[in-house]
Amino acid sequence: MKLFMISGSIVAGLLAGCGTADTTASSPAGTPVAVPEDPIPVTNVTQVQGDWQVLSFDGYEPPLYVHPQPYAFASFAFNGGVGLRLECNSSGAAGKVADGRFNHPKGAGPQPQTVMSCGSEKNEREATYFAFFRKSPTMEIRPDGRLLMRAADSELLLARVEEVRLQTLPTMNEMAGPWRAEGLMKAQDGGTRGIGLSELAQRVVIGETSLALSGCDEASVETRYTEDGRLERTGGADAAEIRNACGELMGGHSMPGLSSTELADILAGSPTIYRSGKDRITMTSANLVLDLTREPCVMLNQSDDHSRIWEEPC
Repeated sequence: MKLFMISGSIVAGLLAGCGTADTTASSPAGTPVAVPEDPIPVTNVTQVQGDWQVLSFDGYEPPLYVHPQPYAFASFAFNGGVGLRLECNSSGAAGKVADGRFNHPKGAGPQPQTVMSCGSEKNEREATYFAFFRKSPTMEIRPDGRLLMRAADSELLLARVEEVRLQTLPTMNEMAGPWRAEGLMKAQDGGTRGIGLSELAQRVVIGETSLALSGCDEASVETRYTEDGRLERTGGADAAEIRNACGELMGGHSMPGLSSTELADILAGSPTIYRSGKDRITMTSANLVLDLTREPCVMLNQSDDHSRIWEEPC
């Protein structure tokens, strides 16, 4: 049973992104109103606050997976600064959004950064990405709602997380069937708590109109896969009925503030779906996040003298 804690925060409520560009929109009264056809300079952080997925940076296009934070992102904080990730390391840059720029203060020292080695090509690319924000790049929101930033010869294009989530949603055919639960996380007190679920024998089974745990099918949730990517509960079992039918799932293992039985709250909570990787999806409901995969569970083992390392089934 793996228990883990992760500092930082996850996105509890994602900001909606804009769709395809259009030249008209409707007011609440139904009267068409004009949508700007030209880019809008960013003059206030409230225009860009939150997480943005990197679509391209100097020709490089990272994977469009979200979890629910993007795989590669720029996250603008309301009180200044930006959190950054492109490959496998994370960093940030000090600065204020004003006058159509991300204004990096002169004389600001280096930002903390994780130090994973990802290979020379990736490490060089992410170093260039981090340095880009220290060049006080321009910022403008295009008519399609995407954020374009430029500095010298470099160009960065970003999209809201929700736009990317909707563009990459799996179809029901891709989701149907059993999934292995890998981890359960809960946003709490400004950070997250997590429990590894690799020992969970039950599988999360997604049907065209149902959601259940294997071995206790009598507690199936009736669902509808909505256009905005939720498995909306339309009837069937609620969270309490799932817990009663499926038991404690993992023998009552828990950590302060989080129990594996809260998996039932996700299944009955009309979860939102993310495509979080190849053969991976993520479900979120309220402040809970459940990672699911179709990859086999493997673990590393090591000989007593540490001379050999091998993989074996969990």
